[in-house]
Amino acid sequence: MIRLSRPFAALVLALAVSGCATPLVVEREAARDELRDAIHALDGWAVSGRAAVQADGESVSLSLRWREERPDAYVLDLSGPFGAGAVRITGSARHATLEDGRGEAVTAARPEALLAAHTGRYLPVSALRYWMVGIPAPQLPLDGESLDSRGRPEHLEQDGWDVRYYGWDEVDGLYLPRRVDLQKGAKRVRVALTGWEVER
Repeated sequence: MIRLSRPFAALVLALAVSGCATPLVVEREAARDELRDAIHALDGWAVSGRAAVQADGESVSLSLRWREERPDAYVLDLSGPFGAGAVRITGSARHATLEDGRGEAVTAARPEALLAAHTGRYLPVSALRYWMVGIPAPQLPLDGESLDSRGRPEHLEQDGWDVRYYGWDEVDGLYLPRRVDLQKGAKRVRVALTGWEVER
């Protein structure tokens, strides 16, 4: 009977494990790429939900309705404890317009500035429109990522934001997030999503 020394046996085991792990990693990354391609190919999508925003020692709960239309347009309706009661943000990657409940409208290059100025609340709208469907924001470097066994993101890191996913709904053959939690320093956003609709 051949006996292996402990260091050699450990090396053999490590090589065996790494040999098994590599195909799993490749399989997960292939599933991830397939999912991202399917999402990018959508003609549009819509979802409702609620967002809990915590910053500067304060917390606020918002209702939201988000609709994306290709090639690059979105409409975000938010309502909650704002002075104006509700706001609508429409825009693209190049500009955004905020309309309040009184029908007044202001335009800027980025929706984050509009929302913060009008409501005092910050949401990373430009990136969230991608994070909400489980893909990285293309305009930002991807600093970290972990995937589940089906290639869906468990965790993304972009622009200092820690993005984590909890639960998925299958919609017309696609897996879309049920809850997305964001954190950047003292800022925290928890988004619960329901009623996904997709257009192909």
